[in-house]
Amino acid sequence: MIDENLKRVYEEALDEGIPDRFKDLLDALKQQDQTKGTRK
Repeated sequence: MIDENLKRVYEEALDEGIPDRFKDLLDALKQQDQTKGTRK
């Protein structure tokens, strides 16, 4: 029973996706890493 509930909750979380603000934050961090990589 617990296994089934955990699987259901996990699958629902995967279906929700990533909010736009987190995608924007990840993009900003990637750009920051790229600019730091070119300064070496």
